[in-house]
Formats: sequence, C-alpha cells, structure tokens
Amino acid sequence: MPIKEKTCPNEPDPPSTSSSVECPQGTDGATELFADSVEWDIPGATELVPWIGPRRNPAEIREFHDLLDKGLVKDRFDVERVLVDGPQAVAIGRLRSTIRSTGKVIETAFTIEFEVNDDGLITKYLLLEDSWQVANAVLP
Repeated sequence: MPIKEKTCPNEPDPPSTSSSVECPQGTDGATELFADSVEWDIPGATELVPWIGPRRNPAEIREFHDLLDKGLVKDRFDVERVLVDGPQAVAIGRLRSTIRSTGKVIETAFTIEFEVNDDGLITKYLLLEDSWQVANAVLP
C-alpha cells in the first residue's frame, strides 16, 4: 500500500539513500496527508514544549505546525532510511533546529512511525526524538 507522496514545490527528487527536506515556504499541504482521525504523538514535556504531545485530527496537526513554526527554526531534517512493511513505515534520521526564544540548538536522531489506511492517508504518526534535549533547549 503506497504512502501518499508530498514534496516541496520545485524540489528535485531526493536520492534513494538519504534526503534532506527543507521547505521554507511552509507546511500548508501537510495536513492533506492525514486521515480525519489520527493517532499522532510526539512524547515529551508538554508543559514546557507546546508543539509536542498527542493530536487527533488535521486541525490539531495544523496547530502543531503553527506552534512549531513559532517555537523554532528548522535547520535540517535528514531522512537517512525508510523501512516499509505493508501499511506501516518507519523513517530514521537526524534533525537540527534552533529554539527561537533561547537561541539554543537541538541536534538529535529521530524515528517516525507511520501507518496508512487504504486511501494512503496517514492514520498513525509517532515521532521519537531526544525529548530531554528539546525540553532543556526551551528553558532560559
């Protein structure tokens, strides 16, 4: 079952082994990739980091992107490997971001677990990163 593909406009096709995603024009189309009901989570210190935590629908995912864009500058998002097994996939990579309020830099490995429905829409999204480092980066 294919996952719906969404890329940045005018971006060349990424290499097959690794890709770096930089979409400075925003994330307006990102919610189109998700089903109406989603099991979304980025575990961590939700009392400190407003963009992490569970989300359940495209409106909440839009809110995530708005909060993320207000909270940090995305420097790099490198996908090093994608593993697919039927409707499930895992993306493995590294990211680098700068917290706007503190200027602190987050550099961490990540994994994202996806699950898609028969229409190719994402129904599960679980991002795991160094949540301790993220929480400490937002502290003054």
